[in-house]
Amino acid sequence: LGVNTQYSNNNTKTDSIDYRARHLGTALHRTLKQIAVDGISQWPLERRNTLENGWISMLKELGILATNQELNQLRQSVETMFNDKRGQWILERHNDGHCEQALSYFDNLSQTIKTSIIDRTFIDNQQRWIIDYKYTAPADNESEESFIERQTQAYRPQLNHYAELYQKLESRKVRCALYFPQTAVFIEVTGN
Repeated sequence: LGVNTQYSNNNTKTDSIDYRARHLGTALHRTLKQIAVDGISQWPLERRNTLENGWISMLKELGILATNQELNQLRQSVETMFNDKRGQWILERHNDGHCEQALSYFDNLSQTIKTSIIDRTFIDNQQRWIIDYKYTAPADNESEESFIERQTQAYRPQLNHYAELYQKLESRKVRCALYFPQTAVFIEVTGN
């Protein structure tokens, strides 16, 4: 799910939290992909209430025994998107919509072929949207403004890279955004 973290070789508490957050993000990512592929109308509340068993199995395969709090956070993230108009818009069916789309490119610096994975992309009003999900929320005592600034600065290069890849494929306008399912924060990220 787009959680970018640096890991040290120590087994510190922070590493453990980052490891867990990364895999919880992966579980949410896979869920959002399935919902978008099926269409949100195919995911009424009774079906969404069955997601927990799948998360438990998936996280076990990733080496995590999920706590009730973690499962509740995943459930709340899905419900937040379903209750948010922007979240619904992201998940609904769109022209040329894709989830976890792999785009390969030649990296001039390393002289190798690399692949970027785009969380969600689609065409709306003749514009290409690229949405990157982030499974994080403001830190304790962090204002939403500060959180938005921090996240925008951290992920602008990544989104600019995705936009450049698409601009080589098609001539339409490309718009990029971050979406935070835990809080329903949507940030359009522009320029450098």
